[in-house]
Amino acid sequence: MTSASDPRKRRLSPEAWTALLVLGTTAGMLIPLAVWLLRDPQRFLLETLGLGGPLGSIPWGWALCAIVVVAYTAYTFWAVPSVRRNARSCTGLKALAIPLALASGTLEELVFRKFLMDWLDAVGTPAVLAVLASGIGFGLTHSVWVLFSRDARIILPVAAATTALGMALALTYLASDRLVLPAIVAHIAINLVIEPWLLLSSVNGSWREAAPERHSRAGGAG
Repeated sequence: MTSASDPRKRRLSPEAWTALLVLGTTAGMLIPLAVWLLRDPQRFLLETLGLGGPLGSIPWGWALCAIVVVAYTAYTFWAVPSVRRNARSCTGLKALAIPLALASGTLEELVFRKFLMDWLDAVGTPAVLAVLASGIGFGLTHSVWVLFSRDARIILPVAAATTALGMALALTYLASDRLVLPAIVAHIAINLVIEPWLLLSSVNGSWREAAPERHSRAGGAG
């Protein structure tokens, strides 16, 4: 038997840790968005987010938006089976992740696409290099989630996958004539499907199921 003072009883569950991470990250991302909105609501909504732009005249941007959502979601379902299994779960943890999806999708696209890529364009950087820089910056930033897995083996897959996603979103931004809304919509849609389960898989280590399952499928296919 364990006593009431047993440290094991005071440990937070992976779900509780994930909830705290979701809440903290959401709060941190909402602060700059709120500051920009309150400082100049019209400029933020119409110019920065692009709500006042010709959104109906960028079909290639919206097409890429849809392709990126389907492709990255499918990849995540394949790479991390626990995300696929939980994708339709409606829990309190999932409810907490909805504001995170909205905040992170908006803030990260503004930073890595609109602000960074527009600045690179202003200083004469070729579009190809701007796409690479946007993707690499996005990938390196998202690799911080590896810290919660406590397993170095996940670093390279996370960095590679998120860099590829960042580059795809950068291409979406360019295909949208530098209107950032399609990239924001794609990012939010992806997060609404795969979070908080992707973060939870890092916290509880369930991402490790991916390798055996893929191996099993490959063997069965032969």
